Amino acid sequence: MRPASSPARRFPRTVASTWSDLNRSPATQAGPAKILAFERDGAHDRLSISFGSKILEGFPDRSAQADGLDHPGRPFHGRKMSYRVWAIRAGGESEADPLFIENGLLAVSFLSVDRDVSALPAQRAAFKAAFAEDRGQKPSAIPIQAGQLFRFVHEMKIGDRVVYPRKIDRTLLWGEISTPYLYDRSTNPDFPHRRGVRWLKSLAREEFSQGALYELGATLTIFEIRNFVAEFVRRFEPPAGAGESASALVEDDTQAVVARDIVETTRDFISKKLKTELKGSPIEPFVADLFRAMGYNAHATRASRDDGIDVIAHRDELGIEPPILKIQVKAHDGNIGADLVKSFYAMIHERDVGIYIATGGYTAAAREFARAKANLKLIDGAEFVGLVEKYYDGLGVKFRKLIPLKRLLVPDFEQVE
Repeated sequence: MRPASSPARRFPRTVASTWSDLNRSPATQAGPAKILAFERDGAHDRLSISFGSKILEGFPDRSAQADGLDHPGRPFHGRKMSYRVWAIRAGGESEADPLFIENGLLAVSFLSVDRDVSALPAQRAAFKAAFAEDRGQKPSAIPIQAGQLFRFVHEMKIGDRVVYPRKIDRTLLWGEISTPYLYDRSTNPDFPHRRGVRWLKSLAREEFSQGALYELGATLTIFEIRNFVAEFVRRFEPPAGAGESASALVEDDTQAVVARDIVETTRDFISKKLKTELKGSPIEPFVADLFRAMGYNAHATRASRDDGIDVIAHRDELGIEPPILKIQVKAHDGNIGADLVKSFYAMIHERDVGIYIATGGYTAAAREFARAKANLKLIDGAEFVGLVEKYYDGLGVKFRKLIPLKRLLVPDFEQVE
């Protein structure tokens, strides 16, 4: 399955033709047609198309190929999805799982507003104000928390579908919301905000593509599934006559994409921390610590002038054996020009090595100058982040707390033949 937002050229002519017909259809008055996903499934071309907030999923009629696909009005064998699909969690440690499974309830905590919020005006601003009454609430968290509870109360509708990623047995439960919002502190008072649910089906996580599972990995308690909604609907409620869908166990072309996304998300996080938490002089002790993690004896110099040497590193204990690394660090978003690099290099003795580290990049002229100098090394933002990743475990506790990361294993598709 592959997401898609543009028609025609990427898809078989049946799909391109169906796209053309649907865009001329009165149904598009709800909004411009958009292909959500396309999949070749045996004898069928399976297509998911959205019109505004509505979704169609089904099969363009391939028999039209014999007619040259030149006439309009080609049938689209599918069904209209009148519901939205949500994901919900049962607490960090599945504390609300008994309510979900045994009581048929979706239950969320949000104890900063421990009262019946159905009496609040149906406005996000009112929910934000209610959360702001809790003095212990972080201001930055208020819009996120308030937005989730608002959606739970007002945007989730009876008949909408919900996916519950159950940690206990690593399954995905598919249910239909069956009641309006209710406030109830019985059984488990830590999860008082509730809605009824009718569970329809349970499938193993392995039945879904890695991309679909990755979308479920969002850190929010409640959120709407958008990118892989067609896959969830197809697997939990396959259209009549659609046949058996190809299992994600057989082939999953989203795995490599997800692995890359995880890596890139980590690098983005490191880069952001370097540019915000360590901007200015605090970055110099960090770089010294990084070089110690790399096996050097390193220390930050006292900040005296902006174009001076920020960090000195060497292999021997006394710092007298060449080469001595003299390092300058710039927490700078733009490209460092040749003039700054040349000024720095003027302070580097022939037996020393100059290392210029920037959180941004370098101009072509700066890189050309550095290439001509055997004892000058430019490290840009991407390479800097890569070094932090590689030597993270050797950093001091102070800096690991500043850039909190957790080791995990992801598939290495470069090694897969």
